[in-house]
Formats: sequence, C-alpha cells, structure tokens
Amino acid sequence: MTMIYNTEPAKVDLYAVKGDTLDMHFHVNYELISTGKKYYVSLNSDPSSGSNYDLGALHIQVRRKDGLLIKDWLSGVSPSDIVISGNEFHLFDADGFLESGHFDYDVEEFDGVSGFKCIMRGSFHVEKEITI
Repeated sequence: MTMIYNTEPAKVDLYAVKGDTLDMHFHVNYELISTGKKYYVSLNSDPSSGSNYDLGALHIQVRRKDGLLIKDWLSGVSPSDIVISGNEFHLFDADGFLESGHFDYDVEEFDGVSGFKCIMRGSFHVEKEITI
C-alpha cells in the first residue's frame, strides 16, 4: 500500500526522567518531496539530511495513551517554554514530568501562510525517578 503525506513529520522518540528539568535543543531540516515536505530533526546538532528549515510558531503537546493532555508548550508567549532561532528550537521546562509512563507527542508549526502542520511526532518515554 502506498502512503501519501501532505507533510512527512520526523519520527523521533524522546526520553526523560520523571521530575528532571527538560532542556532540549532541536535542529530541523527539510527536503521537498513529490507530495510536500519531509522533515528531519536531531538533538544538539544539524541533521545529516535536508536543508535548514526556518521555523514559525511551535506548539507541542504530550498526551497519555488515553488521550489526557499532560504537557502543553507554546512558543511566542512570555515566558516561553519554546524559543526559536532559525532552524533551531529550545524546549525548557524546569518542572519536567510529574508522572512516568509512555506518552505520545507531536510538534506542530504555524507558519502564518499554510496554517498548522505536524513537523515532528513520536513517543515520549518518561522513566520513574529513583531518588525523591
């Protein structure tokens, strides 16, 4: 079966420890494909594929498997959890996660022209903390 994408988001699984501060610095590249754009994302360095992609406003949500929203981050608000610079975005959350488990997340971009599109998605694995 052929799959056709409007955009093909980067599939990246993320990991954290419950209660730890989140401090993640992502780099985003893209490539034009016959059906739209394919995104590449890496942590702390430029991806080896694609060209730099200038990001618009970002919205990240993390949900439990039952659909309950447990984290919601936005760029462009003060103080912002997401800071954007060119093809990079920095996610900072001093509180981190209050529960452990395996969650789903996605990163949507709003570029002001073509609306919202998912550029990154995957699982967010949060390990339980040992020391309290």
